[in-house]
Amino acid sequence: MARTLQLRHSVLGLLMFASCMSTHAAFRCDTQGKVTYSDVACDGAVAMPATDLRPPATIKAEQDEARRRAAAEKVQLQQLEAARNKAEHAERKERLHASAVASAYRRKCETLAQRRKWATEDAATAPNRHVEKASRKARRIAEQYVLECES
Repeated sequence: MARTLQLRHSVLGLLMFASCMSTHAAFRCDTQGKVTYSDVACDGAVAMPATDLRPPATIKAEQDEARRRAAAEKVQLQQLEAARNKAEHAERKERLHASAVASAYRRKCETLAQRRKWATEDAATAPNRHVEKASRKARRIAEQYVLECES
């Protein structure tokens, strides 16, 4: 029981000590190129609150890791942009193709409609001996128009 109580007091003391240590400000003083750390502001030197008192090797390793991650993210971003551009290009190409197909279809139907009109006019104005032939031609062109444009 006494040991447990003594252990608790030790842990409590360490926690109190640690909390007291973190409340003090630390300053980084740069005097004529020489860097020192202190808990009081410097006299005649530039005093900056020290925010990072870790060893320089740790800071450099973290900076290198951050640069590596940034480079990897930049590469990933470029790949995503390239994929997006490729998809947009394919979509644009597909829309242009669909537009060209629709335009060709429309032109073909307009041509067939014009041919049907002319064939009907020819059948109406044909001399008696050519009426049957002109009527058959007009009927066939009309059937072709119905098959290709009205279905």
